[in-house]
Amino acid sequence: MENKDFDLRGKLNVRSAKEDDANHLQAYCFPEKTREQVADELKADLDADSQTTRLVADASGYAVGHITVKQHPLNDEVGQISDLAVSGPFRLLGVADHLIAAAETAAIENGLKILEIELATTDTPVIQRYKDWGFSEKPIVTLQKDLNTEEESDEEEENEETQVNEADAEQQSLLN
Repeated sequence: MENKDFDLRGKLNVRSAKEDDANHLQAYCFPEKTREQVADELKADLDADSQTTRLVADASGYAVGHITVKQHPLNDEVGQISDLAVSGPFRLLGVADHLIAAAETAAIENGLKILEIELATTDTPVIQRYKDWGFSEKPIVTLQKDLNTEEESDEEEENEETQVNEADAEQQSLLN
């Protein structure tokens, strides 16, 4: 059989998410989550308030991309981007570009002046992509303290101190 070229055309529409997008979003964008998790998260955001905007990239009736913009809880001029996800086959078609542009428009319409996203420093290709979209790095440091380790360290120190005190008492009794 000889190779044949086909002309595939489709229509992409970026729109507000709806509850019935949950099945497609789980299948195409969030396969690591259960359908129930995606549906519950979507419903919670849609029911919540106007401080959360969820957009989907709809390709012929299938939600193949997603982005969330939430108003920062402490600064009502800042929107936080999260959950940017695009189904594999659509990644090279500029779907993420359209989602970012729509998120910017929605943010402006909601009175936001700044969009931000937090990424791991190891996500170099993702960081570069956001820079390509006009984002810039802020000089910020994230500090973390593992509270379980602190507790365990305190217990270990107490045990060591008790052992030292017992050893001292034993030595004192031998000297007397």
